[in-house]
Amino acid sequence: MRNLLGVFLILIVGFTSCEGRITKNQALAEDIEHFKKTVTFQIDVYKPENYVEREVDTTLSNGFRVKIKTYTDMDNSVLFTKIKDTINYQTYYRNFKFDILVEKDNKVIYNKSFDKQKANKAFKFNSHLVKGSELYNFDKLAILNAIQVDDDPSYTNTVVIDVVYAIPETDKVSYHKIVINDKGKANFIQTENH
Repeated sequence: MRNLLGVFLILIVGFTSCEGRITKNQALAEDIEHFKKTVTFQIDVYKPENYVEREVDTTLSNGFRVKIKTYTDMDNSVLFTKIKDTINYQTYYRNFKFDILVEKDNKVIYNKSFDKQKANKAFKFNSHLVKGSELYNFDKLAILNAIQVDDDPSYTNTVVIDVVYAIPETDKVSYHKIVINDKGKANFIQTENH
């Protein structure tokens, strides 16, 4: 009888000790997950952080003089959001405006300024492109990555300017050429996309 009472007592202690309590580690993990879902911090990052201006004045061997001025559009940017741990990183990639002035024999033959809207039109970035196409979302997300004069000596009666647009944080890039003849007529040619 004593053995039976001992077994009965052990069973009662065993059943009452397993009442579904969680361990300290489990409670901490649940609290951390709850904290991550309810509390977020936001950090705003601007690239470039401040106004940037760059001007290049080039005289080519074919008699053309080209001035290209690029500068930050402080009112127009592309937003990319990334959440890491409990921090919401808001990265604003500022767009750039650029001015192109071309002279031939000390006479201005081309003088144009481009902002994001004019660049979209010139380079055929538009919102009607099908998802998955090479230039999809370039009208909204692409920013000026590079612009430079192509100094190839084989261009005798033209100026060629290479322009690169890219979508930040991706590998999507679009290469273009602006070909300006000696009469000041410009052609915008898409050369390559990635």
